[in-house]
Amino acid sequence: MLAEALELAGWSPRDLVRAINPRLNAMGQPGMDPTAGHGWLRGGLPRSPAVRDLAAVVLSQGTGRQYTSGQLWGRGHPAPEPRATEELLGPMPLQHVLTVASAWTSGAVEPALVHPASAGHLTAAVWDATRQPQVPSAAGRGTGYVPPEYVDMLEEQLASLRRLDDRTGGGPLSQRHARIALHEAVTLIHTGRYTAATGNRLLRHAAGTAQLAGWLSFDAMLDPAAHRYLLLAIRIARAAGDTDMVANALGMLAYQHAASGTPDVALRFAHAAVEQSARSVPVVRARAWGRLATACASAGDLPGFQRAIDRCRHYLGQRRPDDPPSLYYLTPQQVDAECGQALVDIAQRAPGRRPALLAEAAALLSPIAAQGAAAGYRRSGLLHGIHLIRAGILARDTEATAHWAAAVAGHIPHVQSIRCRSLLGGVSSRARRQLTAAGLTDALEAVHEALSGV
Repeated sequence: MLAEALELAGWSPRDLVRAINPRLNAMGQPGMDPTAGHGWLRGGLPRSPAVRDLAAVVLSQGTGRQYTSGQLWGRGHPAPEPRATEELLGPMPLQHVLTVASAWTSGAVEPALVHPASAGHLTAAVWDATRQPQVPSAAGRGTGYVPPEYVDMLEEQLASLRRLDDRTGGGPLSQRHARIALHEAVTLIHTGRYTAATGNRLLRHAAGTAQLAGWLSFDAMLDPAAHRYLLLAIRIARAAGDTDMVANALGMLAYQHAASGTPDVALRFAHAAVEQSARSVPVVRARAWGRLATACASAGDLPGFQRAIDRCRHYLGQRRPDDPPSLYYLTPQQVDAECGQALVDIAQRAPGRRPALLAEAAALLSPIAAQGAAAGYRRSGLLHGIHLIRAGILARDTEATAHWAAAVAGHIPHVQSIRCRSLLGGVSSRARRQLTAAGLTDALEAVHEALSGV
C-alpha cells in the first residue's frame, strides 16, 4: 500500500522523506537519510513507530485519504492506533491532566501527538476540556521554594518565545524550548514549595506554554500535536480560572481548522470561543470575534464574515492597559491582514464578486506583507505575502503575482515555518503556467531557489 499511496500523492520515496524530516526535527528527533524511502519500498521498516506514524500522517495530507502505519506496512496485526484524544476525554482531576502534560513533554515522541483526531473525538474532548473544574488556589508543599520572582522570569521567557515566533516561526528550537518550558512548569507544580498565589500563576503559565506549543506545532504542520497541546491549555486554564485563555485556545483551534479546510469544525470552535469570551475584557472578545470571522470566510459566508469582523473591530477599539499580555499582537493592522486573507478565501468561492473582493484584500494585505519584517512580524509578512500571490493568481494579475513572489523569496531563509513554505510551494506551482506565458518566471525561480536552499 505504500507504493500505491506514493503514486496517488505523486511523490517519490525521497519526497516522502523530505516531508517527514522537518516534522521529526520539529519534534526534537533526528532526520533520516534522503534514500531511506527506497528501502521502505523494498520491504524495509522505518526505524521507529514515530517515523511510521509520521509517514502515515504526511501521506494522508498529500493524498486526501486516511492512512495508518499498519496499512502502509502491514506487518502482522498491529494494535489499534491510539485515538487522538483518549487521554483527555471525560471528567478528570487536575493531577491526571498534569500527568498527561508531563508525558507529552518528556522527550519521547508520544503516539498521541502523531495520530490525527477525528472531528467527533476532538470536539468531544474540547467540550470536556471546557468543563474542567476550577481548583481552589493552594500552596505547594514540595521541597524547593519557588519565589514569585522566579515565575516573573518564566513569564518573561514565554513572552520572548512568542516574539521569536513572530520573527522566525515554529522552528525546531522554539518547539523544543516550549516543550521544555511546559515540562518545567508541570514539574514545579508537582515538586515546588510556594504560596497559593504563586501556584495559580504557575498553572496559568503552564496553560500559556501549552497554548504556544500548540501554535508552534500548527506552524510546523504537526496538526495532531497542535490539537492536543491546545486541549491541555484549555484544561489547565480552566483549572486556574483563566477563561480568557480558554477563549483564545478555542479560537486557535477554529483558525487551524479553517486553514485545514474543515469550516464546519472551525465554526463550532469559533462560536465556542465567542461564548467563552462573553464576560472577558474587550480585546479578548475582539480576538474571539476575529476567529469567527475567519471561520465564516472559510465557509464562504460573506455576510457572516462581515458581521463578525465588525464586532472584532468594535471591541478592539476598547483596548485597556490591563489587557492579557499574550494578545499584544492583536492590532488594527493585524486585523486588516486577517481580513485580507479571509477576503481571498471568500473570493475563491464567489466568482461573481471576485474582482471587488480581491481589490479590497490586496489593499489590506499589502502593508503587513511589505513591512512585517521591519515591524518584528517577518513570519506574518511572509504568510500574507503568500495570500497576495493567491490574490494575484485569482485576479489573473501577472504583474502583482510576480511582484509578491519576488518580495517573499527574500524572507524564506529567515522563517522556519513549514506551513508557510508548504503554502508558498503550492501557490508557486499554481502560478507557474500563468507567469511562464507572460514571460515573468524570474520571481518563481527565486522562490524555488530559496525553498530548495532551506
